[in-house]
Amino acid sequence: MQQIETNILLIFFLYGALSITLIICAITDLQQRRIPNILTYPTVLTALPAYWFIGGWDGLVFSLGGLVLGFSVLFLPYLLGGMGAGDVKLMSAVGAVLGFQQTAVSFLFIVVCGGIMALGFMAYRRSLKDTLSKTFLSILYLGMHRDTSLLKVDKNKNTQESIPYGVAITSGVFLFFLYLMLNNKTLPSF
Repeated sequence: MQQIETNILLIFFLYGALSITLIICAITDLQQRRIPNILTYPTVLTALPAYWFIGGWDGLVFSLGGLVLGFSVLFLPYLLGGMGAGDVKLMSAVGAVLGFQQTAVSFLFIVVCGGIMALGFMAYRRSLKDTLSKTFLSILYLGMHRDTSLLKVDKNKNTQESIPYGVAITSGVFLFFLYLMLNNKTLPSF
């Protein structure tokens, strides 16, 4: 019984630490357009041994599976220049805490939040029509010529044109938590 209580407290600690990390990362991403490693790395380095302590190999695999998925879903956009490395590391930290299955579901919420933010930023900057037409033409060109060069984003462009995706990650994860609470589901665990 004592071990079960300890495990529950440890899992709540991980979710609390992740929540604090997400909030701080969203703020720094908004203000400075960066997500500090000093927040993402400790989250991962806390989650992995914590899940090892809770469940041995099964716990470690749970956390590593989420970390790998979190990293993987944003790595290609990062390679194409549409995402910062901090966003990839933050998503990896989310995965390390939530595990594979819950990271996959929370990523759907994150994508929706990111899409809404992108549309909002484009509408605010009055670039919605131009951006959508460039995107359509790039996808059409890709389909016809199999050339991904038009999909790459110039990382040297003004960061004001980008969106702070750390805010989308934070919003999406919190919406996922809200979804779980509203549907009387427990917080994710293995």
